[in-house]
Amino acid sequence: MFLVSLMVLAILPSAVLPDPIRLIHGKTILSNPDFYISKVKDDRIGQPLIASLYLSKPGLKPAIYQTDLQGGGFEAIRNFIFNGVVKNPSARPIVIHIKECEITESLTGVNRVSGSMVLEFQFNLQKEWGEVSLTQYSASVKYTRSINDLSILEPSLRKMLSSSLKHFDAWINKESSKNIQLAKGVNISFSDYLVQHPDTVYYQSSRPLVWNDFREKVPSSSRFMAAVSTYMGYDLRREIKDGIIDLNLSMKVFVPKSASWASSGIKNDYSLNHEQKHFDLVKIIAEKFKDKLRSEKLNPDNYEGIINVEYLEFYREMNKLQTRYDDETSHGMNKFKQAEWNRRIENELSAILN
Repeated sequence: MFLVSLMVLAILPSAVLPDPIRLIHGKTILSNPDFYISKVKDDRIGQPLIASLYLSKPGLKPAIYQTDLQGGGFEAIRNFIFNGVVKNPSARPIVIHIKECEITESLTGVNRVSGSMVLEFQFNLQKEWGEVSLTQYSASVKYTRSINDLSILEPSLRKMLSSSLKHFDAWINKESSKNIQLAKGVNISFSDYLVQHPDTVYYQSSRPLVWNDFREKVPSSSRFMAAVSTYMGYDLRREIKDGIIDLNLSMKVFVPKSASWASSGIKNDYSLNHEQKHFDLVKIIAEKFKDKLRSEKLNPDNYEGIINVEYLEFYREMNKLQTRYDDETSHGMNKFKQAEWNRRIENELSAILN
């Protein structure tokens, strides 16, 4: 900007340069907004002078000259914005990007000028890790003036700048209760998926496994006479109410019947109990997963990552526990150890379900 000013002064006599436009500020535009302006950034390529104005000087033909806002275009706009919006650090921090601010003119007749003002702002939400794009404001104003009367410029530009802030204030008031990008908090709740399907048993204490749930043929390569496939998952439902993200995790603890098998020679109550305890262990892990998430400080920026990480951790823990259970009970062959695990699992289930 400094170099451009030197070039203009080198070409034009100082007598014909228009004065910088003095942008008036001081009046509060928004006194109690649900946001504050944390930064203003100038994204204009080259940060050019804002105004190209036609003027007529004695002895010279009407010509177009460049000028800026007093103190510099960016500084003047930034000061106007900061002075116009009361700062409330507990509200949402907003970054305004100046995309365009330009005044251009053309001659329309003897001593008459037609002009256009264009303003474009991008409003972003400031996060700890960066910015989130929210909305854009674009406006243009047409005007006419006599060639040496510049009085229309400052009020028109001031009105556009004020309108941009009022527009964003109206936008955020409308969106704050329903726009997930503007959410201020997270509530989490849980439910259990209980609907039974022909090929799947979903965990219910009132619906234990039966041998008819083991529908896969015993693989010829298997060294086990019975095996149950157990899994843990969840469905995530999300909605925003009054600026808070309400999450519900519908937990799924299940056994696919088509992935579980048992030979006819092992179908007795003792063996079925061993397989049921595998199922019970998954239920215990699922409940611990839920308890862990209840203890986490979830916020709109981190809840998805925390849920995913904790799910993987507990899934790994589930697999380790299943392996340990089989190792210590020798896949149910060690009746003493099986009885110990039965008591342990039943006690944990009782604490969870009662």
